[in-house]
Amino acid sequence: MLRYLRALSKQYVRQISNGKKAFDSHGGHKILLKYDELRTDTLGSMRRLCAELALPVNEEKLARMVDKHSWEKVPERERGAGKFHRKATSGGWKEDLTPEQARVVEDITGPLIEMFT
Repeated sequence: MLRYLRALSKQYVRQISNGKKAFDSHGGHKILLKYDELRTDTLGSMRRLCAELALPVNEEKLARMVDKHSWEKVPERERGAGKFHRKATSGGWKEDLTPEQARVVEDITGPLIEMFT
């Protein structure tokens, strides 16, 4: 299990690093939107996203869409382990892994995650 977890963690680092390189090299409109910000202030985050990307937006329609697609509107039967909508919390992987497994993930992904905090 630890070998598999190491491989997944390294794959995560490669994928996110490649995404960061693409983000950094893109010369056009772009925005870094953090999950915690999105969960804490979804409407404000979406307003900022639209503004940064120069997307025209109808304020009322945006508010309706944010409300319609909020975590709170996802039916209980569609949430949880093994489903597309799992927890809506940041860092939930720490609760799902043993302390040893969490250390493996943190050791491998820690430097990358520090870049985004």
